[in-house]
Amino acid sequence: MMVTKADPEKKRKKSQVPFRLNVLFLVVFFLFSVLILRLGVLQIVNGEEKRLESEAVEEVIARKEAPRGKLLDSNFREVVGNEPFFSLTYTKTVDTKAKDTMRIAEWLADRLGVTEDQIKKITERDKKDYFISKQDVTKMIEERLSKKEKKLSDKDQYIALVNKITEEEINSLTDKDIKILAYKRAMDTGYAYSAQRIKTNLNNEEVSVISENLGDLPGVDIMADSERIYPYGRSAIFGAVKQIPKSRMDYFMTRGYDRSDQVGISGLEIQYEQVLRGTKEKSVYLTNPKTGETIGEPKTIAGQRGKDIVLTLDMELQFQLERILEEEILKAKPLPGNDLLNSAYIVMMNPKTGEIKGIAGKKYEDGKFTNQEYGALFNSYEMGSTVKGATVLAGLHEKVISRGSIIHDKPFQIAGGKPKSSWKNMGFIDDLDALRMSSNVYMFNIMDRMIGPEHWTETYDEARYMFSQFGLGVETGIDFPDEATGYRGTPIEGQSGTLYDLGIGQFDTYTTLQLVQYVSTIANGGYRVKPQLVREIREPGDTSENGGKLLKRFEPEILNRLEMSEEHIERVQQGFWQVMHTQGGTAKSYFDDEEKYHNPAGKTGTAQRILKHPRTGQIVEKHNLTLVGYAPFENPEIAFAVVVPEGTPQGNFQKINKYIGQRALEAYWKLKDKYGENAATVTGNLEKDSEEDSAE
Repeated sequence: MMVTKADPEKKRKKSQVPFRLNVLFLVVFFLFSVLILRLGVLQIVNGEEKRLESEAVEEVIARKEAPRGKLLDSNFREVVGNEPFFSLTYTKTVDTKAKDTMRIAEWLADRLGVTEDQIKKITERDKKDYFISKQDVTKMIEERLSKKEKKLSDKDQYIALVNKITEEEINSLTDKDIKILAYKRAMDTGYAYSAQRIKTNLNNEEVSVISENLGDLPGVDIMADSERIYPYGRSAIFGAVKQIPKSRMDYFMTRGYDRSDQVGISGLEIQYEQVLRGTKEKSVYLTNPKTGETIGEPKTIAGQRGKDIVLTLDMELQFQLERILEEEILKAKPLPGNDLLNSAYIVMMNPKTGEIKGIAGKKYEDGKFTNQEYGALFNSYEMGSTVKGATVLAGLHEKVISRGSIIHDKPFQIAGGKPKSSWKNMGFIDDLDALRMSSNVYMFNIMDRMIGPEHWTETYDEARYMFSQFGLGVETGIDFPDEATGYRGTPIEGQSGTLYDLGIGQFDTYTTLQLVQYVSTIANGGYRVKPQLVREIREPGDTSENGGKLLKRFEPEILNRLEMSEEHIERVQQGFWQVMHTQGGTAKSYFDDEEKYHNPAGKTGTAQRILKHPRTGQIVEKHNLTLVGYAPFENPEIAFAVVVPEGTPQGNFQKINKYIGQRALEAYWKLKDKYGENAATVTGNLEKDSEEDSAE
């Protein structure tokens, strides 16, 4: 057997393989050890911190306004709606740079027009800032600032630089610069993640150009927008919508609004702001709170138009009331002494529910009429004899008179003063006669008998408390942002004459709205009902189908019940009926027509005013003419109050309140009975005169 000698070279190579493997394994082991150690440090020592960093994604929400809800009248006719249009918006993020907005502003200025309104908003400071942005700021600081100014903070350096920009340099800005500035200014005034309108009412060409380039315009978007429209004309009752006023910014910001939002600032728009306000479209951005970088594309959540409110007003009746006031003012104004007759008011209300069916006011000035329906809530006057129902009820309740009490109507002598009398001496009359013929003396006796043993001045408080139960001299509670309560006259020590004037409506002042609440309280048997302008809240819907889903219906709200007994209230109701139907009644010849007026009851009023003529300076006598009423007498469904201030005390002017009341009642019944869109005109007979016209 032959033995072969091993090759030393092969043997050497074989021995090197295990060595290399061992080295490799050692290196791998070392690397794994380092990796495991590092993972241990990350997980055990810094694990929580790193986990929070990896999860550090913050949601930031940008919102876009949705259209407001509509206002519909009681027949679901749109009285305040929205006119759609498109707006150009810009939404900044926290990582938006000045160069980004400048680039986009230049792009927009090259392709879109600029409105006069955009130009007007540019200030001198805006122009100075823009001029500086186009220069080498470092070089400007070096050349223009003094050594002392160069030592200031960056902010103060910039302010110093702004102050050194000359008018000549501002005027050097070109038309193109101004266009760019108009857009840049609008973009810079917005807040991060708040969609800022930079141009409204885009035309179709502008929408098309922007839509095609949205991918190259980060932050720019086209938003479906709207503005308020008024198919039946504007009204102070409806209110107005504008951008949040600075004075109320904190209020709205704490309630989730953005600074650029449109809000109701008056009338029903602000009263029902939370209802009419739409649900905004939301764009949810994911951002890194440390770097401020936006992660990915935003997620959009659709918005919704605000809820609709259905008013108690009937716009057809409203229009007719406005026309009636205008026509009757024009008829009365040319008559002698009516140079100060410029306005009239009327409110019609359901006395059981408080629903206001019509509220109109007109002012004639410089040869034209303007709507002044808010005057029915805010303008207060001495209302005269219309308040005598409250005086009689106060007397019955306080037992200073009883039903059927007889008083001799003759001049009433006041200690230390001139006699006070009715419009004529009526002889011996009872409480019904006093209301029917409007006796002042009867009311003077009631007030005189109410004076307690302590002092006559306390009777003012007692009488005003009684009157307040009807809504006279206090807030009516109407669903409106504000209302006037009238003026309380100040008693003069030692003079009791004004106490008697209070009893005939010639001392304190009241509004037309208070007057209609007062007569409604008598009409419905003693319940003071809250006046309401809004009947329902509904989901957004098609007005032709009576609106959207009903969400809430406002039920009648009783504010208080008269302390007076039912028998006493019925007594005054009977007196009011006699005013319009019995011989000697101050309104009989105007309302004693069952077919036209549906058996109404009510009370006329005349309040004498002695004032200084605003043009001549002469002391003149003027009268406020008023009228309250309701119908039908047995089961009232409509109450009304008419106020015509500052007319002549003679002649045909004394009929204007009755003419307005006639025509208003007839218009209401004709609309209710569906006799036609326009009620027949009732003008009365100017030639006819009667003793009722000179009453009170």
